[in-house]
Amino acid sequence: MSMSYHPLRITTLSPVHIGCDEDFEPSNFVIDDGLLHALDPADLAAALDSNDKLKLQHLADERNPIGAIQHFFKQRRAHLAKFARQQIDVVPDIAREYEEKAGVPQQRSHDGRVVYNLFPMARTAFNPLDGAPYLPGSSLKGSIRTAWLNQQNQGKALIDKKENSQQLQQRLLGYSAGKFENDPFRSVALADAHVPEEQLPPPTRILYAVSKKKKPGKYPPSELKVFLETVRETLPDAFSSELRLTGEINWNALCDACNTFYRPQLENELQHATFAPLLDPQWRTLIDTLLANELSELIAARQGFLLRVGKHSGAESITLDGVRSIKILGAKGQPPSYRSETTEKRFASATRAAAGNLLPFGWIWVSGCDDAHQYLAVTVQQQIAQHAAPILEAHAERLAAADARAEVRREAQRRQAEEAAARQEKEQAQAEAAAAREQALAAMTPNQRLIEEFRDYCQKRAEQLGKKQEALNATIHNKAHQLVKQALAETNWTSEEKNTLTDVVTEWLPRLVRQMDKKQLNKLGLAALRGNQPINH
Repeated sequence: MSMSYHPLRITTLSPVHIGCDEDFEPSNFVIDDGLLHALDPADLAAALDSNDKLKLQHLADERNPIGAIQHFFKQRRAHLAKFARQQIDVVPDIAREYEEKAGVPQQRSHDGRVVYNLFPMARTAFNPLDGAPYLPGSSLKGSIRTAWLNQQNQGKALIDKKENSQQLQQRLLGYSAGKFENDPFRSVALADAHVPEEQLPPPTRILYAVSKKKKPGKYPPSELKVFLETVRETLPDAFSSELRLTGEINWNALCDACNTFYRPQLENELQHATFAPLLDPQWRTLIDTLLANELSELIAARQGFLLRVGKHSGAESITLDGVRSIKILGAKGQPPSYRSETTEKRFASATRAAAGNLLPFGWIWVSGCDDAHQYLAVTVQQQIAQHAAPILEAHAERLAAADARAEVRREAQRRQAEEAAARQEKEQAQAEAAAAREQALAAMTPNQRLIEEFRDYCQKRAEQLGKKQEALNATIHNKAHQLVKQALAETNWTSEEKNTLTDVVTEWLPRLVRQMDKKQLNKLGLAALRGNQPINH
């Protein structure tokens, strides 16, 4: 048993969508300025004030909330977009549809209910930690397995027409039912393909998936336009993975099987009489040129292989030559037929009309290039990078802007946290001071508490007045006069208490009362209160 390890770099040649059973829903995105801004619950919590949160909760409780929720988000899209952590390019026609139809009734159902456009936008497989797209190893391995099975079958028809797919695989791969441990593909380990550490996550775009007939009829077919998130086309070395082979399947044979199966399919699409004129001409020229030159040399040297992965790859790419039997739906009321090829294909379109500049789905180049052939691999990447330059530049600018917004939010959160901590510290200090004061007041005599209450009043009044002062015979002056008069009249005031009152009045009244000079202070009776002579200082 041989074992080999192969680090892989994966380049997207055309848009790739690998389903993950998740959609962008009306309550987790807005479309603004040509971008879908994906919102998670934390983003919404930061973006919405208490009134909006309450309103959204009420809308969600309605019997048919979709339209109202769409309208709610669309009204606030410019504001909410600032808080989104992920932005995805949206083709202009879809953005226009969102602007015109989101939150607007489109028709009524048979039972009279209002129907809204739900804008179901299927997400491509993504890393839940950061939202970056990835290519599941199971999807890549499934495409390799199809090519390997096709090579083993050599275009032969089924031996028994009753043989099902599982039985066919067992026969071609040489293992018995229930003996999965003997499946040679158990020795093929292919890791999920993620973004290389040194790179930005690859950009994705939401576009239309449209059907095109191989032989157009007199009247164009009515088409249901589907919205899909796709990893962008022509992204050089967008993903990295690793392949471990520990059994009878070796690298060279695997490359041959994949390229023998998939290369003719790609070339047929590029040359198809109906489809070729509909393809993006620059993209078609690029792929044609690569297949005729550097990619062809790399394929011949077994330095990598073509694969077709994900949704809308087409039935021909997931079935075997010779046994292919594709179900074709007939006209209404007519039974389906079974053929060796489809009558239509799905394409990625940037426009609703889909009249041109289309791209096929799912084509990737998987490179395991050795040092001796790096010059070819570099040339391929340079040509693809040149085509992708505008896409990658715009993507980098979006990510930089998103990072800047995130940094502003983090700084605001940091300031808010510091302010909250300072408020808490201040409130705690005030609470401690109040408790200490209550304890001190409890230990005072009634007269000492009266003095302290007057001192507190003066302090608070000083804060209110600022640089201003009260007039003579106003509130503070009268309070002082009444307290001094009480201290002189009652016999339970000690000399120490009277002296303390004198000090407090002498300290505060000149600061708070206009024209409160020595003469006015003596008129209050402070000399008698102190038990000696009038104030001279």
